[in-house]
Amino acid sequence: MCHVSVGHTARVIEGAGISTVCIYIRAFRHQAQALKPPRTLITPHLLGRTVGSPDDIMRQRGVTRAALRLLETASKPGTIAEFAPALR
Repeated sequence: MCHVSVGHTARVIEGAGISTVCIYIRAFRHQAQALKPPRTLITPHLLGRTVGSPDDIMRQRGVTRAALRLLETASKPGTIAEFAPALR
């Protein structure tokens, strides 16, 4: 399962001193809770569209910005945050 290896890969990269944020869709939140990647952003999107629909650039930017904010604000390992889309 690809989503499982993402959490393991994030921990290896973190072990090398590089900070990471994993982005999961809500359907896989329980895997993120079990794997405990260093930082996880949960989005409400569909499988295959983790950061949003292909032509929804504003949503994709919003997810990316939320992930970068999580990188700055997470205070403990295993932090899980929900993506809260801005109203248009």
